[in-house]
Amino acid sequence: MCRYHTNMVEIKVNFLNKGMLLLTSAGFFNPKVADMAIGVLGNTINKKVAIVTTAAGGKETNVYSKLAKEQLDKMGFQDVDFVDLEVQGADHFSGYDVIYVCGGNTFKLLKFARETDFKSAILKVLNRGGLYIGVSAGSLIVGPSVQIANEISADRNDVGVSDFTGMGIVDKILFPHYESKYEMEIKNFELKNNVTVTRLTNNQAVMIIGQEANLIE
Repeated sequence: MCRYHTNMVEIKVNFLNKGMLLLTSAGFFNPKVADMAIGVLGNTINKKVAIVTTAAGGKETNVYSKLAKEQLDKMGFQDVDFVDLEVQGADHFSGYDVIYVCGGNTFKLLKFARETDFKSAILKVLNRGGLYIGVSAGSLIVGPSVQIANEISADRNDVGVSDFTGMGIVDKILFPHYESKYEMEIKNFELKNNVTVTRLTNNQAVMIIGQEANLIE
């Protein structure tokens, strides 16, 4: 699958999964993560990628959105488009093999993911054998809850989300951009809510193929 050493982690997909999920804090900050994506997809030339910019300030003009496109172009993808859930619905993703969801404001992303039934679009891509790549908020929303984004290193909730239920595609809450300074807060969050949080540093990612999850670092 990949020439780099990986370790199993306990994360499961809650649906029949013929595809792959690559959940990251910082996209391709670690070059091993890009290598893993290429390794599982094989030929990238004929694969279409949708970069979802909804959470990012400035959308497709955001520095990280533009960086993601540059990185995907260098990886050999020849058809890379920006997509915004505020203006494009779930049916827009029918022709894509890869969905790359940029980081940014978790609550804004969740609001428009719900309004456009983005979850259905993701599941259709996965069941075609496609790849979902989440960055920060894009990783967090596929879990059972985004409550942690309201409590630890909190995002601004300017869109008024009061239901913090995530899309529930995977069974664990992810905490991106993990540093040891957050550990006590996370442990308290786990105890208070009787949950297990998967911590991801900027150098780490989780690759899920079928029901097998491996940590890349």
